[in-house]
Amino acid sequence: METDISKVLRSALSTGKVVIGIKQTRTAVKNGKAQVVVVSSNCVEQSLKELKGIPLMKYPGLSVDLGVACGKPFSISALAVIEPGDSEIISFGSMNE
Repeated sequence: METDISKVLRSALSTGKVVIGIKQTRTAVKNGKAQVVVVSSNCVEQSLKELKGIPLMKYPGLSVDLGVACGKPFSISALAVIEPGDSEIISFGSMNE
């Protein structure tokens, strides 16, 4: 049974702690607080260079789609999960080397 990525994202947003935006994501990674990073398919590769060594989940849609999946009225190119809450989002990330 395939788990709906959008449902897992919404669960992380509602029950855990998540920061939205590439700048906040970089800060969370730099401070060692991010457990997994989610990026849209059109996230600029240059933005990903600083995210080495952290589990990364590439969302299959564009940043507009990621925003909608998260229930937000704006585009999201990246977000960092600080605490997963009741979601299983940690299992979706693959190590970004």
